Amino acid sequence: MRAPDQTIHIGLNAPPDGSVESEAIRESLSSAVRVGRHLFLGCDETATLERVTDLGGGRFGEHRTYKLADLVDLPGKADDEVDVEGLAWEPPYLWLVGSHSRKQGKAKRGMDFKEASEALADVDVDDNRYLIARIPLEDDPEAGGLVPRKSCPDPRDPERTLTAARLRGRGRNSELIRELSGDPHLRRFIKIPGKDNGLDVEGVQVDDGRVFLGLRGPVLRGWAVIVQVEPVDAKGGGRMRLREIEAGGRRYRKHFLDLDGLGIRDLARDGDDLLILAGPTMDVSAPAGVFRWRGGMRVQEESLVPADALERVTMLPHDVQGGSDHPEGMCRFDEGDGPRTLLVVYDAASASRRDAHGVTADVYALPPRPGVLGTVVETLTSFVTRDGEG
Repeated sequence: MRAPDQTIHIGLNAPPDGSVESEAIRESLSSAVRVGRHLFLGCDETATLERVTDLGGGRFGEHRTYKLADLVDLPGKADDEVDVEGLAWEPPYLWLVGSHSRKQGKAKRGMDFKEASEALADVDVDDNRYLIARIPLEDDPEAGGLVPRKSCPDPRDPERTLTAARLRGRGRNSELIRELSGDPHLRRFIKIPGKDNGLDVEGVQVDDGRVFLGLRGPVLRGWAVIVQVEPVDAKGGGRMRLREIEAGGRRYRKHFLDLDGLGIRDLARDGDDLLILAGPTMDVSAPAGVFRWRGGMRVQEESLVPADALERVTMLPHDVQGGSDHPEGMCRFDEGDGPRTLLVVYDAASASRRDAHGVTADVYALPPRPGVLGTVVETLTSFVTRDGEG
């Protein structure tokens, strides 16, 4: 396990209107994406989107919370949790994805057998979890920077209007679930709770309209799964549909990856490469780490990616204090021409990461991309940056 190269503090102390506790936000971070001087964050216990701003000195603050129901027509009730598990930025849209998973009750310490057995038999299906959406961001100086909007002018073409939209279908009848219900690999896992190796989407990355969905589960005999789709505007506004991308009219593509038996917790882009945050699928203590799929963002067909085709970038802290510190979200953290870095945020952050105002997250320097030229350029960039600081 590698120590982080830097630690930052994320101030999260401004609940929206009393309907969500700040502490709940701090304890349930599940996704992150950097957009300029802002970090947008998702939580797996709320129906909100969080924004913090770079204050310098390794601190992010000026916390703002945006209700997702004010931005997009949610499949379920406005305050029902969305379980935001992935965020991605492809200008001019911020993309987000819910887990698409069923939620099983927990047997907790102190329960008797009857209470525990009833909890374990309770499986909920929350419509808001079945969400794939895009939301435009608008630069609003009065609001302190980029703000998510239901609609706004396109900064590249003011005569064009950008609109928020979600994939059509409601809840478990979403178009993605309808497509996967006939899949020979995934259909049997749709009704299994996510934490029991059932279907569980936990990462998203977008490239030119192609949306990559990383699955925490199922892991199939050690193989993790990425589902690739291409949402396009549907008639009527506010909705997207899946475009046909495979023979026979299939609207999705699959990629199988050998991540040492781990599932996918998040995805991030590094040039043409896809970085994969991997961790245990089920509720067990197991390693967590980041892998590199070289050329993953440019893949044009379904693929099987063996372990020797994946680079292990770094191992991460996991369950360092027993039941806490779960690496759940990551994003590229660097700006401009400086050394490339990766930010990792933790769900169930340990007490050492939390204070009354926020949480800490880890920053890791990324090794040079494969290739002689990339190594030389990045080494020189790193040297010049360090020299300028010293």
